[in-house]
Amino acid sequence: MFDKKKEEPEYVFDRSQFDADELSEIDRVKNMLDATEVIKAVARQSKLMPGGKLITPKTLFATDKRLLIRDPNLLGLRSDVDAIPYTQINNVKLEKGVFTSKVMISSGYFNNDQQGFIDAIPKEKAAQIVAIINEGIRRSQTHTTEIIQPKSVEDDPLIILKRRYAKGEITKEEFEDMKKSLE
Repeated sequence: MFDKKKEEPEYVFDRSQFDADELSEIDRVKNMLDATEVIKAVARQSKLMPGGKLITPKTLFATDKRLLIRDPNLLGLRSDVDAIPYTQINNVKLEKGVFTSKVMISSGYFNNDQQGFIDAIPKEKAAQIVAIINEGIRRSQTHTTEIIQPKSVEDDPLIILKRRYAKGEITKEEFEDMKKSLE
């Protein structure tokens, strides 16, 4: 009864693309991931660069579905994780500095519609995160547009079937069989 070990969730993405520090960070948020969610990039805030946090730096996780922001506190004993779906992100901006970059997120998720700022992200990682977020925003907007725009009535298979029957291209029996298969 007490010997059962808690089953670890399996990852659906290739972990070999991440270094040991990134894998350690991924393990801290693994229970928040959906069964099919893929982490595409991990970026940790610098401890030493201007804007960074010496003791408890934030970590960004860009997945195929959302952005996760892990914010440790109480000297790392506890952490808050914000999960922001790409559908709730209005805009993302990259501000490049000399050594690091700042990722600025405009979303209704943040209070008073203000932007979320994460300073001191390594330049390459920040650019990668911003590109993934932009891709997620575009994908979510395309998906929303497809849902809003109904298909043309002329594309309805039943309408096409009725036209074929009216033209005499198919018999009544064929029409009834095909109609049943559509329902």
